[in-house]
Amino acid sequence: MEIPALLVAALVLAVQPAAAQPMRVQAARAGPILLDGRCDEPAWVKATPTVLGEGLSMLAVADRDTVTTCWRFPVQTLGLDLYIEDAQGALHDLHISAQTGERTRTAQGWPEWTGFGQHHGWYAPPFAFSGFKTDDGGVRRIVFAPQPSRELQLTKARFGPGPWRVMVEAQVMTPDAKIDRYPAKAFPDDPATWGILEPGQ
Repeated sequence: MEIPALLVAALVLAVQPAAAQPMRVQAARAGPILLDGRCDEPAWVKATPTVLGEGLSMLAVADRDTVTTCWRFPVQTLGLDLYIEDAQGALHDLHISAQTGERTRTAQGWPEWTGFGQHHGWYAPPFAFSGFKTDDGGVRRIVFAPQPSRELQLTKARFGPGPWRVMVEAQVMTPDAKIDRYPAKAFPDDPATWGILEPGQ
C-alpha cells in the first residue's frame, strides 16, 4: 500500500512537566512510502529522527488523513506497543508482533488481550516468520526474519486530528526479553506522563 504526497510530521516524544516546552521537528514534504515495516523509502530521509534511547529512534510522516510512524532499533524486537490517547480521551494500546491488534482501557483498567487481528483506523505489518530452530535445550522455537525497524500507520478519522499523547513499549529479542518504555518514566494508566506525537499540518 502506498501513501501519496506526505508531510514529515512534527514529532515529540518526551516526558513533559507542566512548564516544559515540547521538542519539535518541522514538517516538510516527502515522497510516497510503502507500508512494509522497513522505513527505507526516500520519504523517511527527510524525517528527522527523535532519539528515544541508545540506538533507538522514532520518525513520523503525515498527510491530510494519516500519520505513519517508524521505529529503528539497535537489536531485533520481539514486540512493540504504541499507546495513544484519542481525541475523546480514550486510551488505546496498538500492538505489533507476529500478531497485531488493539485493546482499549476501560474503567477497570487494561483488559487482557483478545483483540488480535483488529485494525480499526490503523495498521502495522506483523513480524515476518522465517522458520523454526531447535535451541540447546532441544526446544523447537519460532524464528522471525531480522528486521531492525517497524512501521505503524494511523488515521486521523479514528484518533482525531492530533496532537496525541503517546507512549512506546518495546520488548527486545534478548534472553531476558526485557521491556523498555519510552518515555522511561511513563505509566500506561497515566497519559500525563506520556510524550506527544504532533502531526504536520
